[in-house]
Amino acid sequence: MKINNIASYNFKRALTTQELQSYKRLINDAQKQLNIQDTTAIVFDFNTPQKKGENTSIGTTFSNEAQNFAQFLKTMFNITSIQLEPQGKISLFNTSPYSGTNFSFGEHIIDLKKLEDSGLLKKGYVRNLDNNYPFDKIQREYKTNYEYILPKQKEALKEAYYTFKKGDFSKLKEEFETFKKENYATLESESLFEILAEKYQTENFDLWEETDKNLYNPQFDQNKRSQRIEQLKEENKERIDFINFIQFIASKQQKEARKEFSNKGIKLYGDCLIGFSQSEIWANPDCFLKGQYYGGPDPNCPDGIQTWGLAALDYTKIGDFDKENISSLNCTGKLLYKKYSEFFKRYDGVRMDAAWQFVVPFVYYKNNGKYSQVELPELNYKILDIVKKAAKDTLKDNYNPDNIMLELVGTSADKSREMTKNIYPHLYTTAYSQYDERPEKFLQKGYRQGKFYTGTGCHDNDSLVNMAKNEEQRRIQKQGFKEDFKLDLNDFEYKNNQQYQNQNTEEKERENFRNAKLSEIFTSQKQFFTLVDIFGMEERINISGKPSSDNWSVRIPSNYEEFYFSQCAKGYGLNLPKALSGAFKMKKMNNGFIYSKLNELADILRQKGPNTTKEADMAYNRGELGNLFEYRA
Repeated sequence: MKINNIASYNFKRALTTQELQSYKRLINDAQKQLNIQDTTAIVFDFNTPQKKGENTSIGTTFSNEAQNFAQFLKTMFNITSIQLEPQGKISLFNTSPYSGTNFSFGEHIIDLKKLEDSGLLKKGYVRNLDNNYPFDKIQREYKTNYEYILPKQKEALKEAYYTFKKGDFSKLKEEFETFKKENYATLESESLFEILAEKYQTENFDLWEETDKNLYNPQFDQNKRSQRIEQLKEENKERIDFINFIQFIASKQQKEARKEFSNKGIKLYGDCLIGFSQSEIWANPDCFLKGQYYGGPDPNCPDGIQTWGLAALDYTKIGDFDKENISSLNCTGKLLYKKYSEFFKRYDGVRMDAAWQFVVPFVYYKNNGKYSQVELPELNYKILDIVKKAAKDTLKDNYNPDNIMLELVGTSADKSREMTKNIYPHLYTTAYSQYDERPEKFLQKGYRQGKFYTGTGCHDNDSLVNMAKNEEQRRIQKQGFKEDFKLDLNDFEYKNNQQYQNQNTEEKERENFRNAKLSEIFTSQKQFFTLVDIFGMEERINISGKPSSDNWSVRIPSNYEEFYFSQCAKGYGLNLPKALSGAFKMKKMNNGFIYSKLNELADILRQKGPNTTKEADMAYNRGELGNLFEYRA
């Protein structure tokens, strides 16, 4: 756990309730002048804080506390959307959300407090989990403990299920029956896969007995398959019902949470995986190529190939598609249409993971210990048209091309970038400035403002705090600031702040660098931020290609408000007034009243003072704050 030496809470200056009103007015007016269209927070469920006294050691965006946290993000950073990272199943053996399921939710993100509130768990159940946590409770605030919580989550869900079956939950039981009928096919294959994987103690279905391995293979004997399916269903009635119950509860909580986000004016974008889970491959064997996998070119990897290990689709079975009639799609095309339709039902839009793979696919196989690329024809718009059709059919009048974000990084993405430029918004990270991934460069390449998002980094990049420590990174990035804006890092310093001035030269340069990088993002009309960078934390979300117990574990603590102001007052995290004033400077808009008020407000957030808005109100009432910040348009 690394939180930039925040051992004392004496250095911070939260805003009072009255000041927050001026804050919001100023931020709105500043963003209007900059023509900001969308600010999105990248959120993994495990990132999200839990309420003090209800900390189970893993977060979820399904919870009521996640709604409070989202309101804080909206107030302080004026976010208009959240990019939710994959919400599928995980296991203790692989906690990466990017190896999860597309059609089924992971049980780890079900909010136990909501089950308690609905009577499915006993009162005090979650508080007891918190109180009886046997490990370091401070570390739990900042790091997910999968080994502890996944078994505990299963226990809780079993107890909730038995209470549900025995209790008087007539309306909920009616909803459950409807859910099972509407999702019959997916629920059947997912539940049978889970049962068989447990029987064989492996998800590698190639190691299963022949009939079980081919349970959904149309090339295998139909009678044997049908008989085996019925046998499994008969022998595992209660287990299957429990597995379906988990999906029902997760789906119900997701819909409720989405409605609450919408009521706050926050759109939800779901992260749509490039790959499929083992259960989905098993249930759709005709759609995948045996022994062939998605990857990417990488001169630093063996045989020049980045091996992702994700089973590749059989593109010869997409079928014909005239952009209107899906009946002529073959099995692969139908699976893709189903996948995207499901995502657009759950979310307001999608981020397409590794979207370039659907234009110029990179597939490899392994033979005699050597990796080799499979030569495949380019797909052009074939799959993108299926995505568009699924979006139109599902979202109807709410469809907008901007609902489809494309991740198009890497040398293989050149054609897909050109094909989709100014049609669908692209996502880029300015951490790759050496490859000209900077807002000004995209404009020079013919991108229109509003058709690309920029962020300082994504879940696979190092944190902004660590980037600032890297002298070579600073050198590369500084060159970009000079070239694009004719500015140096000293242009982003605090002129009159004593805490800032007390730092040594290296510390000042690092802080100036962080401020400049955050400002640069706001020169584009759409931007995104990880929670790690918003809160100025050192931890990485993931180190790509390097298995680590620290991957997919970083959390925001339950005292996130005082934690944010602590970080901000020490020069870490997203000081939004400072970032916006920097964007004004970069765009040569720095001579007005709004610009001066942004700097005034940024300096307040860098001062000593109370921890939270509540404490700031109390300090003001005691006459300890002096004059309050005020802004009237």
